[in-house]
Parts: sequence; structure tokens; C-alpha cells
Amino acid sequence: MFFIGIFGVQTKDETIKTVSGVTCPVCGAYDRYEVLRTYTYFHVFFIPVWKWNKRYFLRTRCCQRACALAEEVGRRIEQGQDVTITSADLRCAEPAERFCSHCGVQLHRSYSYCPYCGQRL
Repeated sequence: MFFIGIFGVQTKDETIKTVSGVTCPVCGAYDRYEVLRTYTYFHVFFIPVWKWNKRYFLRTRCCQRACALAEEVGRRIEQGQDVTITSADLRCAEPAERFCSHCGVQLHRSYSYCPYCGQRL
């Protein structure tokens, strides 16, 4: 946050929509995901005056991923349209860590089996 007297610049994250009971477009598991909007804004007396740098993200619960969502798809979801998100609409970076889908423990990328519950990854 940049703040001088009565005005400043700040970044904000908002959850636009939570979708439950769907197939994850990233890993294919049956779970839920959230569509997020982030933006930077200029405020006066903490009232937003001007917004810029608006971006949309998809955060999954099953595979613990956050992927950039195509801007036109994010805008349509924000307007309230019923949109099906596909893997073509996402730009996902390879995660630095891995999570066990059975017990949820954070693991090293090289593990083939979870050392805590024994499930194959």
C-alpha cells in the first residue's frame, strides 16, 4: 500500500464466484474452485476512485493450484453469465510444491507415493 495523507494506491483480491460439484479443469478431480479478481486502485479517503491492472484467476481446492484465467471469460463470469471453464481458458504454471490428494500434506515434487498415507500420487 502506498499512502500519502488522504490518498493512496492499493491492491485488492475479491472472490467473484465459487463453483461446487464440478470437474476441475486443471487436474480432472471432482471438487470445487473459486474465480478471483485482482486489481490495483487509487483511493481518496479510502474510497476507490480509479481501478487498473484487472486480472482474473482460478483457484482450485483439489490440486491447490492458482491459474490465470482468460480476461474475456473472467469478465463474462463477473457479469453473471453461466460459463464453463476449460483448460484452454487457463494459463497454469507448474507448482513448486505438490500436495497429496488423499491426506493434503505438502510434499516434494519428486515423490511418487505419499510418505504419510502411502497413496500413489
